[in-house]
Amino acid sequence: MLNTYTPLHVVNHLESKISRLEHLLSVAPLTIYTRSPFSPFPITFVSNSVKELLGYDADDFLESPTLWLDNVHPEDREQAISDVHRVVLGEPIIHKFRFKTKNGEWKWLRERAKLITDKTTGIPLEIIGGWTDMTELIHAENALIQSQEKIHHLAHYDSLTQLPNRLLINERIEQTIHFSYRENKTFALLFLDLDDFKVVNDSLGHHYGDALLRQVAGRLESSLREVDTAGRLGGDEFVVILSNTNEDGAANVAQKIINTLKEPFNIDGKVLAIQTSIGISIYPHNGRDNNMLTRHADMAMYQAKDAGRGQYCFFNFKMNTHLEHRLAMERDLRQAINEKQFLLYYQPQIDLISQKIVGVEALLRWKHPQRGMVSPLDFISIAEDCGLINPIGEWVLQQACEDIKTWEVAGFSGFKVAVNLSLRQLQAGKLFEKISAILQQTGVAGNRLELELTESVMMENHAVTLNFMTQCKDLGIHFSIDDFGTGYSSLSYLTKLPLLDKLKIDQSFIHDLAEHNDANTIVSAIVNMAKSLRLNVIAEGVETLEQLNYLTECGCDTVQGFYFSKPVSYDALTEFLQREITTHKSE
Repeated sequence: MLNTYTPLHVVNHLESKISRLEHLLSVAPLTIYTRSPFSPFPITFVSNSVKELLGYDADDFLESPTLWLDNVHPEDREQAISDVHRVVLGEPIIHKFRFKTKNGEWKWLRERAKLITDKTTGIPLEIIGGWTDMTELIHAENALIQSQEKIHHLAHYDSLTQLPNRLLINERIEQTIHFSYRENKTFALLFLDLDDFKVVNDSLGHHYGDALLRQVAGRLESSLREVDTAGRLGGDEFVVILSNTNEDGAANVAQKIINTLKEPFNIDGKVLAIQTSIGISIYPHNGRDNNMLTRHADMAMYQAKDAGRGQYCFFNFKMNTHLEHRLAMERDLRQAINEKQFLLYYQPQIDLISQKIVGVEALLRWKHPQRGMVSPLDFISIAEDCGLINPIGEWVLQQACEDIKTWEVAGFSGFKVAVNLSLRQLQAGKLFEKISAILQQTGVAGNRLELELTESVMMENHAVTLNFMTQCKDLGIHFSIDDFGTGYSSLSYLTKLPLLDKLKIDQSFIHDLAEHNDANTIVSAIVNMAKSLRLNVIAEGVETLEQLNYLTECGCDTVQGFYFSKPVSYDALTEFLQREITTHKSE
């Protein structure tokens, strides 16, 4: 039954049991009386209860005076003999020892012994001892100690990695601060966050995530000295205390950890790659107490992520403002999701031959109650880092499909709606199922939807991307590659994506048209390459007639940009569509 209890229940139970046993032993101890077998006096009497306790008859001890000593546990024998010598000198004793019974079982016995002397002459006459069976009490006490040790371990160590947990880490930091202050030393505090760890959990499951964390913990410990401490704060966050070190030492260890964790992990035959971002604070320069040091190391870690991930960054006091802005933005983003503060704007895409709208790109906008319209450039990266891009992305897909349906009812159905997808959405898994459910719920056909993926998204995990595109193609969904020319940009890479429909030239090239011959050459080459692969080409960021004319001459199919329209609200686009219909009817 004890195995079904929590450790705390076990402790309470054992403490109660020990108390009860001690009471019984003090009231009615099971004892045997004899002249001490360890004394120079011969054994002259052994009580009959010895057989019940030890299995030997009283005569066994009387006939073999060494029987008792021979069966005392070797580890206890020297102390037992020493205690008897003390009795011989007139000192009463109480001691415990282990004795092997006749059937081979070890029992704990407690002996009380004293020397009896002649009251007149003071001459020693005999030693009288009493023995109590302490076995059950000792076992209960040992079980209590083990349970207390287990509770201490559970309270101070992470159950998954067996590294010190947040509680013990805080204690170690306080101890290191105290030592460093007393010895006038410096030490470093490292905050580690595994980049994109959530993707492993979401795509492969917690079994792989947990196994990865255990292996990370092992590599982390192997990168440190014995005097250093590595701990897990929770999730994919770790902390390292580097005792008696400076900035150079901290930088060396941080880089060693980054290099160690870059090596592939093999989990159940799957090879996983992970990297870490590390923030570093130094005592006492970046803080003299635990809270300040940990807060500043955390800030530096986020700075390392913003700088590109897979690297370390030292804290500096300019980061305070940056982190406060970031935390406020994350808090406001969560509120924006709950309060539906997001909007979709749409930018028309114009066919260069028919001059008609053949598509629109859905662009996310955030109408903040205090800040007004917030640019996606200011919040998308934060939403990706804190995992909010997935619910935001789902909202975009849902709203875009609802708008498509409303336009269809109003008679506007001759165009596609392009929606951008984030790498995080694809990595999170079950994206196809979510898109399929949204299409079914809104009653929108898949061929009205176009999904835009960047080059890096498509190449991050080619097999997963290709499988996702294949599933979506079965629903009639189209795909375009966004910002082409800023990533891999090779013909061999494009041939690996046979399900691609459209290629979008990045606006940075369009901006330089007619001003730089290099840009003209690049745009012309991209159009020709796309045509050879039977891909449609769209150019974004078209703002001038010169740019439009050059793209027309190159054979570009579609354009979008301020030359025709800036991104507009749903209502404004509806009016735009109505005017277009009216114009073409009049023609």
